[in-house]
Amino acid sequence: MPQKKLKKWLPKPEQILENKTIKLFAPQLADPRLWHFNRRCLTKAVYIGVLSSFFPLPGQSIIAIFACLYFKANIPMAIALTWITNPLTTIPIFYFAYIIGAKLLDMALIDFSTIGHMLADLSLWIFADGANPFVTYNSQFSLSAFLLGLCILALVSSVVSGIAFRFFWRYKVVTGWKKRHGYRPPHLIKKYQKAKYYNK
Repeated sequence: MPQKKLKKWLPKPEQILENKTIKLFAPQLADPRLWHFNRRCLTKAVYIGVLSSFFPLPGQSIIAIFACLYFKANIPMAIALTWITNPLTTIPIFYFAYIIGAKLLDMALIDFSTIGHMLADLSLWIFADGANPFVTYNSQFSLSAFLLGLCILALVSSVVSGIAFRFFWRYKVVTGWKKRHGYRPPHLIKKYQKAKYYNK
């Protein structure tokens, strides 16, 4: 069954609750439905985790947890999927989102490196005394194009991932059932029935 492998790959509840911020929600996280490894809870977690991963500021895991609390989805799966955007993938994903938004709004594109500089400056602005990147790059960067593209990319990615996961789950369940109970294609069943009839 898919649950066994997923449990090995996904973070344990103890690991998640080690985070000081997440620990604040410990009473609400006692609901067992938030940790179930069934198809319904995990599918909802895929939608939530992928969608939350596109949030352009820190705190994606907290957003995913709030959504899991509301929709009763699997928390480990949702948190794991927020890492779709990580130090290696964030700049390409955000740049692609900007391209989508700029094309739809008929605006000029910006350099790939500019997105990288903006993200670096954004981190400094949030956590230190850096300059506001939206002011610094105001003449080159369109926030509306970026947010539009990011919303479209997030929604499409979330829906496609959720549907793909449902098909994957069904495939694993069916193949597992066939391995346990045996499987004969229809043409072999007919051949077997004919042989049995003539051997009577």
